[in-house]
Amino acid sequence: MTTPISNAKYIKSGELKIFSKEVFDFVNFYNSDGYLIIGDAPYKYFSSKRLIVISSCKIEKHGAIDYIFGYGNIYIMQYSSIEETYCAYVKYTKTPSVIYVEPDVTIDLGKQSLPKLTLHEPITQHSWGYDYLRCKDAFDYILHNKSIDELPEIVVGVIDDGVESVGSVLGNRLLAAHSFVGDSSQAQISNMGHGAKVCSVLMENTLENAKVISYKIFSERETALAILRLAEIQAELDGVDIVNSSYGMFVKFESRLHKPLHIASAGNVKCNVPQYPAACDGVVSVAGITKDGMLSDSSTFGDWVNVAAPSESIKLPSIYGVDEYGDFSGTSCATPFVTSVCAMIKTQYPDLNNQQIKEVLYSSCNKANIPVQHGIVNMFNAVTYLYGRNIKEIDFSRADKELIMV
Repeated sequence: MTTPISNAKYIKSGELKIFSKEVFDFVNFYNSDGYLIIGDAPYKYFSSKRLIVISSCKIEKHGAIDYIFGYGNIYIMQYSSIEETYCAYVKYTKTPSVIYVEPDVTIDLGKQSLPKLTLHEPITQHSWGYDYLRCKDAFDYILHNKSIDELPEIVVGVIDDGVESVGSVLGNRLLAAHSFVGDSSQAQISNMGHGAKVCSVLMENTLENAKVISYKIFSERETALAILRLAEIQAELDGVDIVNSSYGMFVKFESRLHKPLHIASAGNVKCNVPQYPAACDGVVSVAGITKDGMLSDSSTFGDWVNVAAPSESIKLPSIYGVDEYGDFSGTSCATPFVTSVCAMIKTQYPDLNNQQIKEVLYSSCNKANIPVQHGIVNMFNAVTYLYGRNIKEIDFSRADKELIMV
């Protein structure tokens, strides 16, 4: 019989990092059987036998064998069976004080390998993605009558497997690095880990006014939705402008980000089945393309996917200042290209809201014969799209369509 570890320990609401460590330990303690999606509806998403509940006041346990709560009435409820978990879920959905309830499920960083290539000669050229998006032309346009110091600071939150704050050539572009996966020994990553590669794409394809805050939620290739939720709360508290999510899963869940613009990878399975959070309402979903502008053989696609970006064999240097380089591929790689474009749109047009930024992004895409809604992103097209127009006189209500003057 499993022994509960929490005894309903209360964590003071101001101590999110302490609470996140408690949640990490709690989740790992009860995860001996993993997160296999088993059975048929309505039970298929409840195999963790755990619920995430946010309530405006104290809640009933509804048969939970253990639970932990804190930070603004966030409850992580553990049950002994899938059936009991589902029954409790139904009861919470009918409880007026419950703001939301959802099953805790697995978030997958992807099964792609992360090959390394050690070189003794530095790479002097930009990646082909940088050239494809016309980043240099976009930078020249933005800086035509301005200096870097005059540009607004744009903060990108990278929710991934983390970056080291020590020894990184990100320098002052890395504002903070949060870990939600336990102590510092569990937070260590390799020089060319997944999150480091995402940041490397961002550094290459944005100006120095774009900063990064790292949120580490993966200690291995998978994590729990409960851990992601805490990182989302921290990102909201930090006031980031954009969140980059280069991960996904077929299990449906909602994005809980409200203020930041959310960009997410569509997935690395060649099918048209939605993955999440990319398919969530309001999230910009990203497919991958090859050098010749065709859909990548490994990219997810469909009429739910918004845009596409470079995603194959993007050669990037380590952000840690060593002679180590890696090829980055997949929609995990395409996503920070789109995040970079959005960061530069906001740099050029800081008064645009998230919906307006998305509409400029979509309307400025290069049209292509690939199965996504709007085409392939183009940074130069995006930052020049509103040239000569009075933004106050533009009709932004025609979502996902070409902007028109009123």
